[in-house]
Amino acid sequence: MRLNFNLIFFLVFGFLVNGHAQKGITTFGLNYKPIIPNRIIGTYDVPFNDGSFRSSMQQRVGNSLGMIIRQGLTKNISLETGISFTQRNFNLNFSVDDTVSYSNNGKVRFVAYEIPVKCLVFIRLGKQLYMNNSIGASFNYFPSDVSVDFPIKSNEYFSLEGARLNRVQGAMLADIGFEYRTKRNGYFYFGGAFNLPFTSIVTFAMAYEYTPHEIVVRENVRGSYLTVDLRYYFNEKPRVEQKRK
Repeated sequence: MRLNFNLIFFLVFGFLVNGHAQKGITTFGLNYKPIIPNRIIGTYDVPFNDGSFRSSMQQRVGNSLGMIIRQGLTKNISLETGISFTQRNFNLNFSVDDTVSYSNNGKVRFVAYEIPVKCLVFIRLGKQLYMNNSIGASFNYFPSDVSVDFPIKSNEYFSLEGARLNRVQGAMLADIGFEYRTKRNGYFYFGGAFNLPFTSIVTFAMAYEYTPHEIVVRENVRGSYLTVDLRYYFNEKPRVEQKRK
């Protein structure tokens, strides 16, 4: 809630000061956002335990890469969209204590394609330096489920299955950062971004299977994450409006 309040404050503040979006300019750019594991924002650690069977998954560094289209609407406001490929990565830990103790580790990834729609407000801090605040939503497409096995013996193994809850889901987006604009070499942006799916995106099932028995523990994972936001925009010239006679 505190994060949301701060973002709303910056958006409102941007309307009150002398901001500077690029009215009438369509700008194209590239975006790379490493997903940062943390315990403050996002899904970091999810336990899956049942009796002697203990397992967990921890968020690893992930990646989001895409292209951006920005349209200047007014002096203060721009609209931005595009498409990104996002890969969430997780470490897996399995262990069971019975007559014999077994343990194993593994990795799994869960991918999505995201189409964001964001409203941006700019605050001018210097001749070429701007503060950028934005909020919006994205449409996320999850192309497939995931499954991985970790054998112990011929009839005994650990496994994980991840089933997407829907092919298409939505998420709230919030960004804050700084943009340095040059006249010939484009615009350079550095900031942070938060992606919060409206609901859980996937059900993960961790299992210990030993013929003919099995122990299965299921949990829904929301998949929210925090990123460092790196962008580059190509220089575009404003459209020249014809004067009325």
